[in-house]
Amino acid sequence: MIINADLTAGKFYETRVNNLCSGSRLYFSAWLANLLRAGSSDPLDPIVRFEIASAVSGTILATYTTPTIPRFSSFTWTRYGFEFILPTGENNVILRIFNNQPGGQGNDLCLDDIEFTLCGPAMNPVVTGTYQNSDEVCRGATVSFAGNVATGFYQNPAYQWQYSSDGFTWSNIAGAQSTSLVLNNVQVSNSGLYRLLAAEAVNINSVNCRAVSPVKELKVLNPVTLSVIGSANLCERDTLRLSSSTSALSYEWRFNGSPVATDSFFVINSASTAQQGNYILNVITKGGCTATANTQVAVRVNTLTKQIPQNELLCDGDDLPIDAAAAPATLFMWNDGTLSPQRTLRNAGSYILMSSDGVCKRFDTLIITTKNTPVLPVFNDTAICFSDSVLLNATSTGADFYLWSNGKILPVIYANTEGLYVVEASNACGTDTEDIFVKVNECSDEVFVPNAFSPDGNGLNDVLRAKAYFRIDSFELRIYNSWGQEVFLTKNIFTGWDGTFKGIISNPGQYVWKMFYKRNNKLINRKGTVLLIR
Repeated sequence: MIINADLTAGKFYETRVNNLCSGSRLYFSAWLANLLRAGSSDPLDPIVRFEIASAVSGTILATYTTPTIPRFSSFTWTRYGFEFILPTGENNVILRIFNNQPGGQGNDLCLDDIEFTLCGPAMNPVVTGTYQNSDEVCRGATVSFAGNVATGFYQNPAYQWQYSSDGFTWSNIAGAQSTSLVLNNVQVSNSGLYRLLAAEAVNINSVNCRAVSPVKELKVLNPVTLSVIGSANLCERDTLRLSSSTSALSYEWRFNGSPVATDSFFVINSASTAQQGNYILNVITKGGCTATANTQVAVRVNTLTKQIPQNELLCDGDDLPIDAAAAPATLFMWNDGTLSPQRTLRNAGSYILMSSDGVCKRFDTLIITTKNTPVLPVFNDTAICFSDSVLLNATSTGADFYLWSNGKILPVIYANTEGLYVVEASNACGTDTEDIFVKVNECSDEVFVPNAFSPDGNGLNDVLRAKAYFRIDSFELRIYNSWGQEVFLTKNIFTGWDGTFKGIISNPGQYVWKMFYKRNNKLINRKGTVLLIR
């Protein structure tokens, strides 16, 4: 609405407003705008007065005069309003609007959005009796709602509590017409949304003439069915594990009346007979619901005994009969799946037996080793040349020990003297014995000296050594370099020259040797050369 002000100040608008809320506090408002722009030379700005009167008696119920409506550089709306109380029994008013300024030099304005709004008291519902001031409660509890309604809004106030299961459809709660609501022995069916209506008594059933509180939700929960999970019969040193069948907000475990834990589970890693008895679990679940369950735990002393050997040696294909049956054991299982306590074992390996009386268990291990009595190879008597040797190999599968008649304890020896050689091969299962006679012959009439050697450390021809295939009574070997200087002397036929002189490596080349030996009391001289190769 655009108002071009009259030259004379006065009323410029009047209307009847019907169907308002009788006996209620209302708020009138309207939006105004000054048509004069900031900087205009026109001196007059609008000042508007509102007047509301009873349509029945004409009595003025309220008036309000705006301040000077300000100018802006661009068109701007400003809201103005005031409260008033409509008398009980009246629903209609007369609205009058006045211009308090004369026109002619400005004072032009726009008016829009005239509204009558119901004013309601402040309401802050509080719920008590729920679990830890939440919106949850256990079935059977008493729950109270306090509306906390501000006073002074109604001459004859009325109240009504309502319930909704979905937040869309609301129904009145019978008999709940005060600022408080008490629900005794609440059930799951009481779960839902609650709100309080407040109004003048004549308007309590009028949707548009009553105030509505914030909504409070209530969740009513059933107590849980609780049980204790875990074995009631244990063997000593077993792990005792008890747990709750349901999740909860808090847990309390009690043993023989005393508190022992506050977790959802209770564990004793190595139980003893001192831990047997009555275990009680108390829980608090959602809504503060409580539940209790208990279990009786028995801890048995383990009286099972060992019935199988620990280590056994089976010789030459023998077998081992086992009978592990002994009270109180009634159940048996071997690590290969055999369930009988009686069996015959033949093969090497580790055998683990679990025996049980239905509660306690015992594990025993039997280690079987199999062996055969050693069998030595058959020796044939043999002969060797003087200063030679023969390898005697008595290796036998399964033998742990060897003993030769000359005191040697290895399976392989070298024989270089004439005689009878006897060997024993043995293990835990038994002993085998064999013998061989070694004869020594004189096989040649000359002592042999090689004509070359190479002392390079490769293990082949590293030492120059004379060799006799017959018995000699004395021996001497001398070696000379090309200057006639003696570089080596030995009187032992088994000692040779390594190609050094006074610790210094000799040069390669030709060397002269002289040898003297006595055989059968006859002295023999020999001379020759040898090539040292590097």
